[in-house]
Amino acid sequence: MPYSREDIAWLALWCLRGMTPRRFYKLLTQAGDLSEIIDSPDEFKPLFEEEMFLALKQALARGSGELIDSLDKNHLRFVTRAGDDYPHSLETIPDPPGVLFVRGEGTIEDEKTFAVVGTRRASYDGRKAAQEFSFQLAQKGVTIVSGLARGIDTEAHTAALEAGGRTIAVLGNGLNSVYPSENAQLAQRILDSGGLLLSELPPDERPSKFSFPARNRIIAGLSAGALIVEGDMASGAMITASFALEFAREVYAVPGSIYQSLSDGPNHLIQNGAYAALSPWDILEGMGWGARPSKKHRKQSLLDLEPEEKQIYDQLMIEAKSFDELIHLTGFSPAQLNSRLTTMQLRSIIIKLPGNLYRPA
Repeated sequence: MPYSREDIAWLALWCLRGMTPRRFYKLLTQAGDLSEIIDSPDEFKPLFEEEMFLALKQALARGSGELIDSLDKNHLRFVTRAGDDYPHSLETIPDPPGVLFVRGEGTIEDEKTFAVVGTRRASYDGRKAAQEFSFQLAQKGVTIVSGLARGIDTEAHTAALEAGGRTIAVLGNGLNSVYPSENAQLAQRILDSGGLLLSELPPDERPSKFSFPARNRIIAGLSAGALIVEGDMASGAMITASFALEFAREVYAVPGSIYQSLSDGPNHLIQNGAYAALSPWDILEGMGWGARPSKKHRKQSLLDLEPEEKQIYDQLMIEAKSFDELIHLTGFSPAQLNSRLTTMQLRSIIIKLPGNLYRPA
């Protein structure tokens, strides 16, 4: 795709080894126009450390065509903070990425976006919560933002896809590889469904202990709010929560047992003013994205259950069950059961969960 002279200047300087957002914006302030640095680098030599200036000269000697060709070859694009496609939500945070690399089609910023993050060492309950919240939010048109990490992030992305929704993964490495590698297939599913992979790092950059906290600020910045599912006090999820609070985003947390270290982070957040997330409706209502059915409406709906519907509902009151389990327990034909389940979902009596499971609303 065509890029302006200014775009190329931003890209060339952003990709220099050792460049950080603060250094980058200091250069921008001192130079005024980054393209001037590209055109007359020697005049701006005092603004650079010697090693970085040599890297700049080498990059200019190779020319921008090589880097642009590499991006095109790997089906990547980039947006700069000076460009029209840059997400407004990131412009308002401290030290926003000067350049964002993008894999996938469509806009970076959606009308409704929400981060769902948590520990890589997720418990069964944590995974279940991440699935249910992400699935229900995605069904209501909310784009789920997470970090493609193992555990809670993986469950959040996967559930959003199963709901037919859109999800954005922000990586802590360059987009020419997927980390962790076992999520390469999930990354492709995200792209195939109209989602995006994002990174502020040059395409071949490997992950580091510093890149993940920086990645977390982008997750928080892109989102209207964040849900913390599980994580100890030193977890990346708590770093994301800290950024979200700093950026004046809404923070929700799933409460957990006081005897489980994975609940320390969420419980601490709730104790200090975060919203307790007991159901997806807490977020949907709190963000102004929907209103849960009233108790009176639900009670009347239960009274109006037909015999076959009551048979299904009674089974689900015991525990969530899959479509196949309900076939076995009720003796209904697949078409008959599907019709009843659809009607009960439309009346907000039951909800569908990831994995083709159903439970009472």
